[in-house]
Amino acid sequence: MGTYHKKCDVLIFSADFGTGHHQVSSALKTAIEQRRPSWKVDIYNFFNYIDPLLDRVLKFGYLQMIKHFSYGYEWFYETTRDIEPDSKWQRFLNGMGQYKLLNLIKKCSPKVIICTFPTPAGVVSQLKRKGKIDIPLVTVITDVTVHSQWIHPNVDAYIVAAETVKERLIERGIPQDKIFALGIPLRPQFERTIIDPRIWKEYNLDPNRFTLLIMGGGKGLMPGIDTICSKLSQLSLPLQVVVITGTNKLLAKKLETISESSNIPIHVLGYVEDVASLMKISQLLLSKAGGVTVFEALASELPMLLYKPLPGHEMCNVEYLIENKTAFIANDEDEAVDHIKKVLENPSILKPMVKAIRSISKPFASRDAARVIIALAEDKEAENKELDIEEHLYA
Repeated sequence: MGTYHKKCDVLIFSADFGTGHHQVSSALKTAIEQRRPSWKVDIYNFFNYIDPLLDRVLKFGYLQMIKHFSYGYEWFYETTRDIEPDSKWQRFLNGMGQYKLLNLIKKCSPKVIICTFPTPAGVVSQLKRKGKIDIPLVTVITDVTVHSQWIHPNVDAYIVAAETVKERLIERGIPQDKIFALGIPLRPQFERTIIDPRIWKEYNLDPNRFTLLIMGGGKGLMPGIDTICSKLSQLSLPLQVVVITGTNKLLAKKLETISESSNIPIHVLGYVEDVASLMKISQLLLSKAGGVTVFEALASELPMLLYKPLPGHEMCNVEYLIENKTAFIANDEDEAVDHIKKVLENPSILKPMVKAIRSISKPFASRDAARVIIALAEDKEAENKELDIEEHLYA
């Protein structure tokens, strides 16, 4: 995260609800600094910056709702999907930490501001509307969704996951020339096309065996992973399973116990830096439908079995993948196991899915997004210099 109150060229506001928003922010930081090595890019956790206690309360509430009351989250998501920008609720959100954020922006004096989470985009948009700042604002929508929380009147550019999002934004009145359907920005590892053969030895995997990769999000919160692995472990299948549990140590411990008496190899991994290599050597991904994970799988040409996606934004991702025939969906543990068995019986059913993935995969989204962001910042800088010259000439 950034060092507070230091001047920077690019200011990115993110949030810690899942790991995806920070991953996108980090990917953009890397891509921008590669193209402009002299530029300084800082990332701030918006809620933690304006109020650390509020940040902890919101994160705790979010996790509890996702775990125990996901339909409550769905109700909130659907209720706020189409609210007007000048509604009382939106005005309240746009006022959150406004003066503290303005102070930070003035001290950092960036060329461009990027938001990978909707709330700070609304606050910055409000500051622009009031004439407090005149800095290009870029919003990066991190799911295949159009929700009112992402849409604000003073955004200069939207970077979105797919053409379908662009079309829906145009329907909402956003000018076409402000929308760039580039994909979700990913880490540089997903741009690689060559697999390091040492990966098999590193994780003790058999290159001739069908590999199922299971990911439950950065916090390992996808329910039922242990049940699915337990059911698979009792079968005699030509399969090896790799499970990335993230920071969920309890889940890792359960899976390690299951693996000890399993009929098939089950490899339990915690945090993994090089997810791209594991995706590229796998034949099927079992996961929920987080935007970043979905686009990482697309970049890796990896078909997906989607299980227990969150209502709201993740269901939007599911609809996109099913429509493009790049994924299956399972509604319970038995259905997930049945899908896996069918794929093992007839692996050729994955071939058309891989072909469909290639038509929508966007592994270079970070690079393309960086070009748009840099151009926007430099165009604004050139415009300001021209105004300075004109003012000097006619003074």
